Amino acid sequence: MDRIAVSIVSKQGNFLQSKVFYCHELEYVRANKRNNLIGETVRDVYDWLMQENVGAVVIENIQLRQQHDTDKRFNRLTHHFKKKKLTDTIIRRGLRLGFRIKKVNPAYTSIIGRFKYRKKYGLSVHESAALVIGRRGLGYRERLPKELIDTIKTKLKCHLVAVLGSMEESYKQSKNGKKQ
Repeated sequence: MDRIAVSIVSKQGNFLQSKVFYCHELEYVRANKRNNLIGETVRDVYDWLMQENVGAVVIENIQLRQQHDTDKRFNRLTHHFKKKKLTDTIIRRGLRLGFRIKKVNPAYTSIIGRFKYRKKYGLSVHESAALVIGRRGLGYRERLPKELIDTIKTKLKCHLVAVLGSMEESYKQSKNGKKQ
């Protein structure tokens, strides 16, 4: 995590503008310096939002759970970065400044943003995911484009047919007593 992507969305759910706030050092500095960098970056975010007359902030409700075996670098990043500290700082400063804060489920925001808004508005994946999060905060449900769904279905169907066919062949061979 080396950036905070922020997208401003109108009340109708339309994209207005976007900005990325970089904080590359967060990964490697000590706790006190990290807390200071988080505070400065969040202050910059809210200064920009107040300059743009924004009244509400929607953030992703992330819980980093270890669901599978991970490597040493991932463990270090998730332990040292303290995503909770960043989230708490965003919420605390926002409430102090009078912003309304809402948390939404971030599931598939990067994928939806990449295929639906990245090319349309010339955004990065992170900015387009922030746009999807903002729209979710307003209550809009995002759907993938029909062309993408059709492509996924045809490719997945071909893959599944091949897998099922090979499974059926190996089952027939094992039933006949032949080696697989």
